[in-house]
Amino acid sequence: MATPTVAIVGLGQIGGSFAAALTKRRLARVIGVTRRPETARRALRMKILAEAGTDLDAIRGADVVVLATPVRTLLRQIPEVAPLVRRDAILTDVGSTKTEIVEALRCSKTRATIVAGHPMAGNERAGLDGCDERVFENRPWVLIGDRRKAAVLERLVAGVGARPTWMKSPRDHDLKVARVSHIPYLLAYALMGTAEDAVRVCGNSFRDATRVAASDADMVLDFLLTNAGPIRRSAAELKDRLDALLRRIERGDAAGLRKNLLRARVRRSRI
Repeated sequence: MATPTVAIVGLGQIGGSFAAALTKRRLARVIGVTRRPETARRALRMKILAEAGTDLDAIRGADVVVLATPVRTLLRQIPEVAPLVRRDAILTDVGSTKTEIVEALRCSKTRATIVAGHPMAGNERAGLDGCDERVFENRPWVLIGDRRKAAVLERLVAGVGARPTWMKSPRDHDLKVARVSHIPYLLAYALMGTAEDAVRVCGNSFRDATRVAASDADMVLDFLLTNAGPIRRSAAELKDRLDALLRRIERGDAAGLRKNLLRARVRRSRI
């Protein structure tokens, strides 16, 4: 197959990183569409894509169109973007929650093949400052849709070093991601409410546990506010596990605690 054209709407951290990864590996001809002209100019100077501008019409000829704006912005954009994607193309996204996005994509009545996506990758730097062509390497990239029609997209995802991971249900995705991503963010923010005199003597464990608290606040708001139900359920599950550990501590149950700690250590070594 000839080199595909990929149009990326939104050149933030993930959109910019995907553009860079595709371009540097010569996997696709990449077009970027962004709201700010200065962002387009900067992306061109960085040589992470072939074309960049602010006109959505640029996506009409693309083989794959990637919506890479923040989730709530993405939801507003779908009715405008979906009709521009051609019938034999793939329309995908990189949003960190999926239920509302998949519903909006289906309601858009686009002629394109819909494959919702979520790369489980990123860093704490916002916008093109966080651009990293290697950020997807050996990280899961969740895909939801008809795999038989998504060969081009799956090949691109694997080509940037990610692990294509197919799921059937956006609700299943949102619960799993709440458990392994959104709850850690909430824990980081809760820990940052620790008294300042204690924080002044913190070690690496506190720094590691609060790393994501340095993330862009608007990005975090997007996934917290579009995944409230699964987050609530995941928080209740975590509370039950914390309560069980506290009961062992209160009883002085060294054997039981040791069993928990060793099991956690083994599971952590597999990540």
